[in-house]
Amino acid sequence: MPRGYGSWQRRAWPILGDMNDEFQFGERAKHPARLSGPRPSHPKSSIPFKLVGIVAGLLVAAVAAFVFLNGADEAGKQIAEAQSETLTQVDRAYDAAAQGTVGRAVVVAQTLYAEHGSFITDLPTLSAFDPGLRFTSGPSTGPETVSYTVSGMEFAAAVRSGSGACWWVKVDASSATTYGSGPRCTGTAALAASAPFW
Repeated sequence: MPRGYGSWQRRAWPILGDMNDEFQFGERAKHPARLSGPRPSHPKSSIPFKLVGIVAGLLVAAVAAFVFLNGADEAGKQIAEAQSETLTQVDRAYDAAAQGTVGRAVVVAQTLYAEHGSFITDLPTLSAFDPGLRFTSGPSTGPETVSYTVSGMEFAAAVRSGSGACWWVKVDASSATTYGSGPRCTGTAALAASAPFW
């Protein structure tokens, strides 16, 4: 035994004698250690997700508005077309009524011509033959007012339609009948009627 061993042992033993054989690792970690190393950091997007959501929402709203407005525009066109067609049908009905009045006036003129041998210019005689018609030497103001004139062997009549159009007719002694229309609504203007039909 080397010299001085006893004194060293005596000095160290009390320290070693107080040691416990149990080894403690300390308190258990709340989070287990990652063996793979630190997590890779993800690069932050330069465009925030909220901004992307707002832009997407605006795009969806714009598309929806476009579809709605396009549909509304189409519906508006269809309504306008329907209204225009309705007005056209009404005008046609007015025109048919005015043309019917002109036709009645021709029947009166031809019937009186057959009775008297000439076209009658006498207003009371014309009016008495068909009380439903109002004959006048002035302009026609409506579908029941007949403006008429007699020129030689021709009788001409004009009637204003509720559509605003004026329909003309001219008949001669041989019953040849011609038709026309124009802005002036008088029997005199109706002498210009030259078409075979309206």
